Order: sequence, then structure tokens, then C-alpha cells
Amino acid sequence: FMYLKNTLFVAFVSTFLSALLSSMLAYCISRHSFPGRNILFGTILTIMLIPGLAMLVPQFELAVSFKLIDKLWGVILFYTAWTIPFSTFLIKSFIDNIPKEFDEAIFMDGGSILTIYLRIIIPLASPSLAAVSVFNFLYPFEELGWSQTILKIDAKRTLPVAITQFFQAHNRTDWGYVFAMTCLSMIPVIMIYILLQKYFVSGLTTGAVKM
Repeated sequence: FMYLKNTLFVAFVSTFLSALLSSMLAYCISRHSFPGRNILFGTILTIMLIPGLAMLVPQFELAVSFKLIDKLWGVILFYTAWTIPFSTFLIKSFIDNIPKEFDEAIFMDGGSILTIYLRIIIPLASPSLAAVSVFNFLYPFEELGWSQTILKIDAKRTLPVAITQFFQAHNRTDWGYVFAMTCLSMIPVIMIYILLQKYFVSGLTTGAVKM
């Protein structure tokens, strides 16, 4: 259960950070005009095309510089950075469908940009937030390359890393343990999907129609 606890901690924190930062960034790009807005959005789209493994070496050097090796925060921060581009893209597509008249009504009542974000954008864009949250929550349960690279201490390992180590345990594969760990990793994933299924489908559908 130690590996499951580590994975859940990474999943919840990285999902929260990604949803928060992505929604703010998507709101700014969708609703406000500022110098370099199109360049910023184009950069986000370009980053989505870059394979994660292509950035493995510079990311590892960055993790060493900030002393993030063998720390769960080293996994959390990079997972958050990796998921922000796609999350921003999907949430922005959803926010583009929200009428700007709502923003104007809030301004007329003396509200601020933060008020619009909290009272209009977050509630109305909740389906897209749920959709990206499901994607981002699943990521720590399937990603192996980065977590295996920087997590060498057994107490800090996540489930995917723990499962792979039993393929070569004592020069043989402990299939019973592998299957047990795999089934254990499926439980939170299934529960999250069941709870957010309605919003997940709605968020993807609306984003697809906009695109």
C-alpha cells in the first residue's frame, strides 16, 4: 500500500495543480487580449507535439539542479508541466463557448476578473475541468519512464515502478505480485471515472464540437 499511497499523492496533487494553472491560463487566452497571446497559444500547441522522452535529459539535469531526485515533488512538478498544454487547450475550447455577456454582467455589478473566474468560468467550465482531471489523474498510474529515472529509493516509488521491479525479482517474475499490484492500481482509476463520467463525456464532447 506504500506504493499506492505515493501514487495517489502524486496523482491528486499534480491533477489539482494542473487543473488550477490550466484553467487560469485558458481563461486569460480565451477572454483577454494582450501582446503575444497568439504566440503563447501557438507555443502551447507546439509543446503538445513534442514527445516526453525527447526532453528527458534536460529535464533530468533540471531535476538535479533543484535537488528533486528521489523526491515525489520531482515527479509532481514535471507531471504538472507535461499535462498543462493539453489541459489548457481543452479548457480554452470550452471557455470559448461561454457567452461573454456573463463577464459584462459581473463587471456591471462591480466584480473583478477574479470574480468572473471563480463565479462564472469555474462553474460553467466544470465539465472540461473534470475531463482533464480524469486524464491527468490517470497519468501517474501509467507513466514509467520519468518516475523510474528519478525515483531510486524504494519508499518513494510509485505503482508503475514497483510493478516493473517484480518482473526481475530474484531472477524470476513474480506474476502473482504483478497481477495483484496491477489490480490494485485499477481501483482508484475506476472509481474516479465512475464519479466523473458524466462531466468527462460532456467536457470532451463540447471541446470536440468547438474544435
